[in-house]
Amino acid sequence: MSQFLKDLGLKLRHDRKTQVCAGLAVVAIAFVVLNDGNAPRRMRQNPKPQVSVGANDPDERWKDLVDRFTKNLTELNAKTDTLTEEMNRQKEDMKNMEVTTSEIFKKILERLAEVQNNNPTQTVVNTAPENLGDVTDSGMGSGVSPDELSGIGDAPAVAIAPPPQPSRPRLAALMPGDSVRVKLLAGVNAPTDGTPYPVVLKLIGDVVGPDGNTVPLGEARIIAAAQGSLTDHRVLMRLTRLSIRLPNGRRKEFQIDGWIVGEDGIRGMEGVLQDPLGAAIAGAGAAGALSGIGRGLAAASQNTLTYSNGTQSQTVDASNIPQYAAGLGAASAANEWSQIIKDRLGQMVPVVQVLSGREVTAVFSQSLAIPDLLEQVDDDPSVVYASLD
Repeated sequence: MSQFLKDLGLKLRHDRKTQVCAGLAVVAIAFVVLNDGNAPRRMRQNPKPQVSVGANDPDERWKDLVDRFTKNLTELNAKTDTLTEEMNRQKEDMKNMEVTTSEIFKKILERLAEVQNNNPTQTVVNTAPENLGDVTDSGMGSGVSPDELSGIGDAPAVAIAPPPQPSRPRLAALMPGDSVRVKLLAGVNAPTDGTPYPVVLKLIGDVVGPDGNTVPLGEARIIAAAQGSLTDHRVLMRLTRLSIRLPNGRRKEFQIDGWIVGEDGIRGMEGVLQDPLGAAIAGAGAAGALSGIGRGLAAASQNTLTYSNGTQSQTVDASNIPQYAAGLGAASAANEWSQIIKDRLGQMVPVVQVLSGREVTAVFSQSLAIPDLLEQVDDDPSVVYASLD
């Protein structure tokens, strides 16, 4: 009996259904007790004077108690309905999950059957039990040679070697300060206004680093940006891109940075300055001379008259009109020519010309790692020098 009461107490604290049933039972008992206490007796009684309902009403207490229990019962019913709906929803979700799981396993089995049908040559081992006869049969195991059986304890211990350490990839590294001999494949007229012009260079040797360390890149190509210098008549080149071909035929490009050192060991390549200033000066001088000749012819064709009051007037004889017109025309044409030369000179930019075929040195200013190069060079060092063309 004590165990039952303990279980009942645990259920009242944790089980929602037990709590609802206990609440209903308490309400029912209270209702019965209150109704029995206020039920009319069978024996005749004298009529009591009517009592006005108000603050001293004797029935007010049990009415409030009934209303309170009714309210609690309504709340419990609402919670019970909510729990019921939640349980129904969970049951529906479980049912849907079971259907989905069954469909997944069905598709897996169909896929396995399809794979088995597509591989008819696969050997199927019969795992059905075989009848070995009576266990006391003396012929059991007669087909097995005693030499083929050995105890587990007799087997020698086999040492399991640890897996090999992963090999680190070898990288061909180009570091700042490394240099390589290159050849200019195409000439360039590098403008001196700061506009970069592209230049293509070809490697003609290995990249040389500290202590004679070399990295073979074959006939790789370098793209550089060239700018002319009006001060020392040199072409300054900045390295931008490197294109190489690996021994296995794959092509790779890398972004690089560096500069070019000329044959004289100075940064840049010495070139020839192409400046339009000289031609512009010569043209301006010819235009000025033509303008002077025209004005002279026009002045020679005029007659100047000076009056007593100091004023002057110029006249042209009829016989000198052609000479006067020719002079004015030459002066006007010379002025137009001078203006054209001035406008054209503002559009023309001096350039420094460098011809192709010259061999210079390229110096790298940033580090660069080239994967998959050294392993392939170790296999066949000659293939790295194959032409890119």
